[in-house]
Amino acid sequence: MKSVEAPRPRSRSPGDCVGRSPVRTLFAVAAVLGACAPPITVPDAPLVARTERAAREVELCVLTQEAYARPLWQGVAQATGDSWTYAIASIAVKHPAGLLIIDPAFGRSIGDDLHRAGPFAMSLFGTEQTKTPLVKVLEQARLDPADVRYAVVTHAHWDHTGALGDLPNARVLIARSELAWVAPFTRYFDHGVMPHHLKRAKDRLFAFDFKGPPIDGFEASFDVFGDGAVIAVPMPGHTPGSTAFLVRGSGGITWLFSGDTTWTSRGVELPAHKFLRAVDVDLPVLSSSIGRLNALLLHRSDVKVVPAHDGAALSGLPQCGSP
Repeated sequence: MKSVEAPRPRSRSPGDCVGRSPVRTLFAVAAVLGACAPPITVPDAPLVARTERAAREVELCVLTQEAYARPLWQGVAQATGDSWTYAIASIAVKHPAGLLIIDPAFGRSIGDDLHRAGPFAMSLFGTEQTKTPLVKVLEQARLDPADVRYAVVTHAHWDHTGALGDLPNARVLIARSELAWVAPFTRYFDHGVMPHHLKRAKDRLFAFDFKGPPIDGFEASFDVFGDGAVIAVPMPGHTPGSTAFLVRGSGGITWLFSGDTTWTSRGVELPAHKFLRAVDVDLPVLSSSIGRLNALLLHRSDVKVVPAHDGAALSGLPQCGSP
């Protein structure tokens, strides 16, 4: 294994930038914060390659609910002037057992959710004016929300669970450790979680454990359908029960939906932590998860890593409803 230090500033110290350019100051602060993050350990190669029988291939597509340009330094601890398409989206997987949605993002109540979360939350996330509820995007793609039979979440944060209550026939799967983490939360907006999102689906909520065999560099797994098409693997750090989903697409390509382990593909490539890490629960554990993603990038060309909020990475998949 090798350890990779978080990116360090290439320019002078933050103090050298005070009184000059505000942008340069922000870059310097981002670099220093990155340098203070725990080192990221990258495995020399993925631990265990996929060895089970040929997995079922499935069709999948993206349901984009918000996208706009942001400075890249906001999404990765690197002093850079590049931009980044910040996106919030759900993934639709068409399986013979029924339609599955990964990370049902915005619900019909998105406006009320944001206003009740308070002014500070709205200053960070914006208003409902830039956001489209999942059910509307499904309908635009000629998909019926009532036909969604399964919903799985990478983690319990508000922008990954908001539409659970709008999918009345969906069985909702979440890692048991993630469900245990949110159980004590009582405030409307608590640790990045809006607990009522899960409560709206409480009668359809099923916790799973990672009791399956090692796969693709992960020490354990949970096979959602039992045929290798969609496999959950542990990706802790951002939250205790954060989960990634390996989805076997056409042509032998496996898509790895990594949630908020990083917000950007740049974070996987460097590798590096986010610039804003206030809602990352365990940074040392997160370092290990980021290192694992980087190892997959280096050693497995058949695995495509898709961070949840990277619009460019998401654009590698077809948009639902496109010809």
